[in-house]
Amino acid sequence: PDAARPLCERLPSKAPYYEMEDVTRDLNFALEGRARHGQKLPFLLMLDNGSTEEDVPAYENLTHYDIPIAVVDHHHPDPEAVEPLLDAHVNPYLHDEDYRITTGMMCVELARLIDPSITEELEHVPAVAGLSDRSKAEAMDDYVDLAAEAGYEKSDLLDIGEALDYAAHWLRYSEGKTLVNDALNVGCEDEARHEELVEFLAERAERDVDRQLAALDDHVEHERLASGAHLYRIDLDEYAHRFTYPAPGKTTGELHDTRVKETGDPVITIGYGPDFCVLRSDGVRLDIPNMVTELNEELPEAGVSGGGHLVVGSIKFVKGRRGAVIETLVEKMA
Repeated sequence: PDAARPLCERLPSKAPYYEMEDVTRDLNFALEGRARHGQKLPFLLMLDNGSTEEDVPAYENLTHYDIPIAVVDHHHPDPEAVEPLLDAHVNPYLHDEDYRITTGMMCVELARLIDPSITEELEHVPAVAGLSDRSKAEAMDDYVDLAAEAGYEKSDLLDIGEALDYAAHWLRYSEGKTLVNDALNVGCEDEARHEELVEFLAERAERDVDRQLAALDDHVEHERLASGAHLYRIDLDEYAHRFTYPAPGKTTGELHDTRVKETGDPVITIGYGPDFCVLRSDGVRLDIPNMVTELNEELPEAGVSGGGHLVVGSIKFVKGRRGAVIETLVEKMA
């Protein structure tokens, strides 16, 4: 495994699916490597992404060069759409499980299968992944206990998750391998540096989240749906700090968490911008991928796309039909 590591490239992606921009960048990178250095075209491993119909055009582009593709993901899949283009598809939904078995957990287990010698160094990583994704899987308690045996309290794991999220925001499309490894304490040669780095990044993340929530709190719209659930809406373009941390998805999630704690009732939160919205829900049965399908049928002129988990996701649409999309969404959730 060590000999192959220099040939492994980590290429971050921001979108909830594999966009043409991403595949064009990745394909160009691979073709340049072949032309300049005689490298073979790569095997593409998609992590925490790549299971839906929106990914198909990008995969079809890769088939022109016979690039093999495997996906490890825990988002709600469209297997009929993607599997003809994949060499392997690992997703808990395909085995009567769901998003609670997170991509991070599965990746650690796959890594251990490939190289068992790294097991000890990764004992805390599944717990970080699960807590960051708010997993309620039965295995979570075991993973947290395993991390505790390795010297990590639950608060440590949460701080590592926040530090990684903060670092990833500023890294954007850069790999950031050493920084990420130091924050995660995998392959980090200086324990003190890891602890100081996590403390610094986690504190900065908390500060910026608090500032964001303070800015938008007075502008949150609230209504009670017929189902009894609370619906909160916020115009992120007008009332949130832009082009900084936290991004719209994180901002909506943090606002949602505060309202869940305050009410103790079922809550839906919509954070929206000119041509997108982010959805979060607790205690409400939603099916966001299905809602996207229905929106396309009812508002074909709105250019709706997106998805995610059943109860957490993001949707894109054309700017001029934002009002119609949001109101139709609310009607479906009522």
